[in-house]
Amino acid sequence: MQDVPQHPLFLATKRLVDALNRLEGNLEQAFVESDRDEKQEKQLVFFERENEELREERENLNGAISQLKHQYNDLHKVASAIYGKLDDAIKRLTQIIEN
Repeated sequence: MQDVPQHPLFLATKRLVDALNRLEGNLEQAFVESDRDEKQEKQLVFFERENEELREERENLNGAISQLKHQYNDLHKVASAIYGKLDDAIKRLTQIIEN
């Protein structure tokens, strides 16, 4: 077959349609990337908020643990004092029984 020369206006229109198709593809890709970036930004904000809440909860838990440690130390001192008094009482009772 012989190549039929095409009208310059037809060739220009074809190039224009091809360029518009490429532009449409680029725009779709840009919108997809924009949506992806927006989703990532929302996810980042969510994670930052969640991290802050977890930090606050950690501080609360550390405070509670510290308070429990102090209470444990106080109870340990009381228990040691009671044990010491009981030990003294047992020793005195033993001396009384042996004498």
